[in-house]
Amino acid sequence: MSDSRRGSKDSAPNSPKPAQSPKQDETFPKSPIRSEPQSIRPSISLDEKPQEEINPIQRNSIPKSNNESAAVSGSTSPKAEVQSSSKSPTPNKTPTAPTSKRTSVERVSTRQRRLEYFRSGIDADCEVHVPQNADLQQGGNVCYKKFPCHRIFLATASEKLEQDILKNKQWNGVLQINGVSPESVEIFLEYIYTFEISSSQADLRIIGDIYILSTAYDMPELLITFSKQLKNVDWPLDDIIPAFNLAFQHNMLDLESACLAKILEQTAQLKGHQSIMKLQIYAFNYLVQHWKVTETLATGELIQLLQKYQRENDLNFKNTKQFPHFSKICQYFPDVLLDADGIIHIK
Repeated sequence: MSDSRRGSKDSAPNSPKPAQSPKQDETFPKSPIRSEPQSIRPSISLDEKPQEEINPIQRNSIPKSNNESAAVSGSTSPKAEVQSSSKSPTPNKTPTAPTSKRTSVERVSTRQRRLEYFRSGIDADCEVHVPQNADLQQGGNVCYKKFPCHRIFLATASEKLEQDILKNKQWNGVLQINGVSPESVEIFLEYIYTFEISSSQADLRIIGDIYILSTAYDMPELLITFSKQLKNVDWPLDDIIPAFNLAFQHNMLDLESACLAKILEQTAQLKGHQSIMKLQIYAFNYLVQHWKVTETLATGELIQLLQKYQRENDLNFKNTKQFPHFSKICQYFPDVLLDADGIIHIK
């Protein structure tokens, strides 16, 4: 991957430097550039087609001319012409309804049947347990939410589940899942049975739990399907920035773009949100670039945001991991100076 996309991590200087203005030859990029560590996961796209640019120009398909449409609609095979000419014209008749009687009960779809098996627990031969009211590390009494399941459904969902459930001869029939909410596990299990997630189940607040489940059990399509449904529901303000941080960190490009669009739309409400201070440095850089390019935030507000982010994350010359990249963000603003300790000062 080219250096223009991935930010290199420069080592901090061994001794403090006097105050100086940023290099003038390093100009602000014309469009935001994603900079992140080298050890990044492969990108996850919500669509199987190649990733498109943000806000692509929609192009209308070119309609066929009237002559072409008529030629296509009016073309018939020679055999059809012979048969039509050999038959004598018959008067128009009103088509009669079929004589067979319809049943009053509609056919139940495969998805509905499987969902009914899961929710009713018919012939269940195993269970999934999820702690729902206590931290296991505290050693207190734990109440579990229990989901009756069918071993064959779970085992065929992924190789990881097959190994844990079907090939493990010592398995006792209970799969215990810790560290996630019962709501996310219910979505996880329903997806195993039906390969679908309804929009009523999509909730931005549990995107982290869905990510854990899809990764732990090697089911990336679970996260992709869930992320698609998120586009159809309202997003709580408190969860937009954390979702963007998660999407950026794990290269979920479509979810990242959706989060950025929400952030830019609601910058006035989000610019002072504490979750911005918890963004990883590379995601923070990308967000600052978008705010600067779109002029959603004034330069003075962006510099104040930089100062607050520096204080909250203790970014100075001693922080050899993150400070080099933070100093590159400062170079977007010619009026920003760094003193001998690397603290921001304004001309």
